[in-house]
Amino acid sequence: MSRRTPWIVVGIVLLVIAVPVVIAGTVLLAMFGSRGDLRTGPHQVTVPGRALISSVAGIENSADVREFLGNSRLEIEATARSAGHGVFVGVAPAAAVDRYLAGADVDVIRDFDLAPFTLTTDRRPGSAAVAAPGAQDFWVARAEAPAGVASLTWTVMEGDYRVVIMNADATPAVDVDGTFGVVIPRAFGLSMAVLVTGLVMGVLGVALLLVGLLQRGRPTPPAPTAPAAARPPVAGPVPAQTAPTTAPAPTPAGPPATGREQESDPASPRA
Repeated sequence: MSRRTPWIVVGIVLLVIAVPVVIAGTVLLAMFGSRGDLRTGPHQVTVPGRALISSVAGIENSADVREFLGNSRLEIEATARSAGHGVFVGVAPAAAVDRYLAGADVDVIRDFDLAPFTLTTDRRPGSAAVAAPGAQDFWVARAEAPAGVASLTWTVMEGDYRVVIMNADATPAVDVDGTFGVVIPRAFGLSMAVLVTGLVMGVLGVALLLVGLLQRGRPTPPAPTAPAAARPPVAGPVPAQTAPTTAPAPTPAGPPATGREQESDPASPRA
């Protein structure tokens, strides 16, 4: 493995992580802005029943969320579109709201989005009449206006709650212009932290990628040369081996013959 491969791999991994982090930070910043609030409206809200109520909001671990995000708040403004009825907005424990509106004709919010604003409701028919909401004592936050705007601010706390919008006199056919907002005090700081973290990771990933791409690879040493293979013998007649010729050994010269030896030799002629 080339020594620049780890730089390239780490750079690509950082870039892959940085892209969604930057997108998340940008979306949070666009939604909450520098003030840390997400707000929509005013929007016309019209239902035939005596009340428009939210689905049960179960809030848990609010203390931990508060330490991280600050005291998050729900802000609602409602303006009656028809004169003579006024408008009421309240937040109360879900069980208390259900007891209060038992048997009445109400509309329950099934789905609710702030950006963009959408409101989907389910009708819960009934015929029971209810007392004016302002006369009840179970609300944890409330706002009422015989005319004009009713403004409610509620700091989110742990528990099961419902938001209720009604005519102030509890008559049917709720028709209001509503503004809805969520305030998270530390949303701007959180958005910037996420965005800066993603940008730093992206810059670091690009730098590591460039280092890996521009780094010279280590030269590859030449492969060792294999020894030459022995040439196979050529087939053919084997030459006969000639035995070496041995020269005859010289005869040693004897002592010179004497006269007596000559006389004793019968083959020698006598003088």
